[in-house]
Amino acid sequence: MAKQVRIALIGNSHAEAVQLPTLAHIGGNEVIGIAGRDAQKAAASAERWGIDRSTSNWRELLELEPDLVIVATPVDLHFEMVLAALSTGAAVLCEKPLALDVRQAEELARLAQGRLALINYQMRWNPNRRKMRSLCQSGFVGEVHHVRADLLLDIPGFLERPYSWWSQSDRGGGVLGATGTHLIDNVQWMFGPIQAVSARFETIVPRRRDGEGVEHDVTSEDYAELWLRLESGARVSMAVGFGLRGNARWVLEVAGSVGALRLDREQHLVGSAHGGELAPIPSDTPWLPPEHYGIQGKGPFAALEGPFLSAVVEAVAEGQTTLAEAATFADGVNNARVLEAARRSAQTEGSWVGC
Repeated sequence: MAKQVRIALIGNSHAEAVQLPTLAHIGGNEVIGIAGRDAQKAAASAERWGIDRSTSNWRELLELEPDLVIVATPVDLHFEMVLAALSTGAAVLCEKPLALDVRQAEELARLAQGRLALINYQMRWNPNRRKMRSLCQSGFVGEVHHVRADLLLDIPGFLERPYSWWSQSDRGGGVLGATGTHLIDNVQWMFGPIQAVSARFETIVPRRRDGEGVEHDVTSEDYAELWLRLESGARVSMAVGFGLRGNARWVLEVAGSVGALRLDREQHLVGSAHGGELAPIPSDTPWLPPEHYGIQGKGPFAALEGPFLSAVVEAVAEGQTTLAEAATFADGVNNARVLEAARRSAQTEGSWVGC
């Protein structure tokens, strides 16, 4: 029988909403401590989920000898926290993107060699995306010519959201790191390396007030368009955004020399080959909604965290140093290169920048 995995959670918001209910549902683990910026909020989460230790000092959790450290904090905090977690010998799961820049990501990847160190790109656990990947690799669409990946969400209250780290580019805020990085990772996982990028950013809400009513300039983007050249020769167009009223679009489309595939909102996969009409394509694994894992009021990302976290906990319990199909820190370096190139491109009005 596999051992019970001892987990330390650093970061409280995503943990409370998604990770704690998921970990409780899948079993095989014990959350031994939770750390959050707000000590009272962390204590409330600990009481609600039966966690013995809560703190606002995340370093205290590393003294508890966890088997797995989960880091789910703002991006600018990742490097220091993951660095310290790696020094304990524990397995590490870090929220995306891995770090603020390529240099930090490369250092973490170097130190993580030979151990289980993963990034939370849970879209890789979507059975429909896995089916698309398998079909593309087996020649269903022929040679891939073009990919369109859009994730445009009309989030209630986004335009009035208070100023926070998310509004600050130097802290890793913005839609590119929040959701665009998921699409970038998926493109490289499904279709191969990205060679160059052209990007355009927009800040729809240029000023926001913080919790005390003080107004600040917003330096991060809340809409981004990217055009990617792949090493294979295929092209990708991508759009991500949170604040376009009435313009929600969550789709992945693949056009090839002999066929096409389309995935809507992560759940509805259709395809055609050799001129046939688009028809539903069943996945090999059923799609389970977030409510299956006890997660309320969340969408596809939360639903996919369930099978992904289950696989991570099992891998740690069995002492594995790799997990097939999961995004590694090396993948995080590749994605960081694309993010960095996109930001340089956006500063030069969309010129092509190599990755």
